[in-house]
Amino acid sequence: MARSLSLLKLIPLAGVLLLSGCGYRAPMHASYVPEVQDSSRYAGVRPAYQELAALMEKDVDMLPTQGNTVTLIADGPENWEMLKDEFRKAERAIYVEPYRFRLDSCGTLLAEILAARAAEGLDVRLIQDKSANTHDDRTALKELRSQGAQVNIFHRPAFFLDHHFPSLATHRDHRKLTLLDGKTALVGSRNIQDKYFFDWHDVDIRVTGPVVADLTRAYRRNQRLVAPRAAEPYVDPDLAAAARADTLPGKPQYFDVTMQVVPETPADRKLPIRNCFEWAIKHSKDYFWFYNPYTPPPLTTIEALQDAARRGVDVRWIVPGINDVGPEKGMAESMYQELLDAGVRIYEWQEHTMHAKQYLSDDYLVIIGSANMDNLSLFLNYEMVTILYDERICRQYAEIFRSDLQEHCREIEEAEVRKWPLFRKIRNWFIRVLGGALG
Repeated sequence: MARSLSLLKLIPLAGVLLLSGCGYRAPMHASYVPEVQDSSRYAGVRPAYQELAALMEKDVDMLPTQGNTVTLIADGPENWEMLKDEFRKAERAIYVEPYRFRLDSCGTLLAEILAARAAEGLDVRLIQDKSANTHDDRTALKELRSQGAQVNIFHRPAFFLDHHFPSLATHRDHRKLTLLDGKTALVGSRNIQDKYFFDWHDVDIRVTGPVVADLTRAYRRNQRLVAPRAAEPYVDPDLAAAARADTLPGKPQYFDVTMQVVPETPADRKLPIRNCFEWAIKHSKDYFWFYNPYTPPPLTTIEALQDAARRGVDVRWIVPGINDVGPEKGMAESMYQELLDAGVRIYEWQEHTMHAKQYLSDDYLVIIGSANMDNLSLFLNYEMVTILYDERICRQYAEIFRSDLQEHCREIEEAEVRKWPLFRKIRNWFIRVLGGALG
């Protein structure tokens, strides 16, 4: 009886997922991938990866940039300390686009710092997603306006009132971006809330250099949706010099990094982030390793993972063992058998929640950002990832990945999945069908 009630509870979720258009599909045709006509446009990118750089330029009109400085952020507590420090030492501007900004202990302190900096005359701006934040938090953060800050709510109209499919009500500003003084940015997958800093696993980087101009361009596009009359966001006039001068003693820093920004909106029928993922998977030769908490990917992406594993690529996926979104556990499990059959190795993260979105390939390619490899991110949300074309950083993250496998993960064996009770398999299939994953 209890199990029947559990299944009944999934029906409202299924309706939301179907109405949100999670079953929407669009293949990337080979003819869409451009030929590299001028390799000098992609200087700093290895020849074998210049096709990816050209594809992303075609999709989002942003070229790779050289001469960036990247600081790896070890964990949530370090991110928390760095964020407070960056807010306090900013001299001109602080722009925050965090998706979720909860006024618990961390959020309250950061809001107080932002209020103080705005009162001092800094250009402080905050974009909040309406769906991710409570009414009380949105109302309280609007009080920053009294100190001179610009606070905007990312518009989310109601279902059935916008006459679109998928409904515009499903379009969330899921990006996590902080811009400081027009020369420094924090990008990754972490929201502003206690649990993201102290309980959950995420991946973030701090960057300075020419890539900040492109990150600001992406920020400006969303700003225009919520505040079309706002002044242009500030960008430092000499980002190359800012990158060369950026030093954080004791932190792992990498200089002269080539990066490319890939923003995406629901209006982008080219599906640039999906194209980025699938190109990387299809062109991996040795390995494709990734952390991804939410599923399902488009069928073309699942097939790309299967094809890569079958041709001998070491494909490994770290997925949460306990997911903060209940049905997501069954959604992920519904994919296990087909991926394991193809040779993909699956590891469940134990202990706390794994929320990272990170993708590594062949000791060279790193993709970090807000996008999950799922339909919501790839078709419906406002998302952004950054591509790092850098052997040093990829090797470092690969070492961390191996360590995470040993210290935090349990590998899922094919024999174990085959022994799952029939009810569990039916439940997972039911969740996946109702989620539109088989469309």
